[in-house]
Amino acid sequence: MKRTSLAVIAAAIACFSLAGCAESSVNDVSSAGGGTNATNGAIDLRNILIVSDGSKTALSGAVINNAQERDSVTGVNLIQADGRVVPAAKGAIAIPPRGAVYYGATTNGRDLNPALALSLKGQPGGIVTLVFTFEKAGDVKIQAPVVSAVGEYAATLKDAK
Repeated sequence: MKRTSLAVIAAAIACFSLAGCAESSVNDVSSAGGGTNATNGAIDLRNILIVSDGSKTALSGAVINNAQERDSVTGVNLIQADGRVVPAAKGAIAIPPRGAVYYGATTNGRDLNPALALSLKGQPGGIVTLVFTFEKAGDVKIQAPVVSAVGEYAATLKDAK
């Protein structure tokens, strides 16, 4: 009887002790912010979101180049619900090799830039489909949420260029 009791107690202790021994997903990419992520080859778009007050809009997020050579964003286009493609931002944005450019970020110590002003109207609460065109990497399509320009996002829209 004593052996049976000890075996049951040992089994219970083993179950509780080993319950935490599972594969961890600490290497998985997750979005800590309110934006969305996309990857195309060596290009990563991270925490991409649109900040809007209903009439003015700006893009916030990170563009990461994992390649050994420089690449550039040559345009950002909006794909409308009817399938039409409308330019949302013009001008080249150089992304250094194995580097990143952050737009609308508030973290110190990084290559920070104001949010990128967009020529589109987005209503907060919606989702827009954007296509980032890169000089070397081609197109990266992403669906980005539209957030209201209040609270932590108020300065993002105000400082957009």
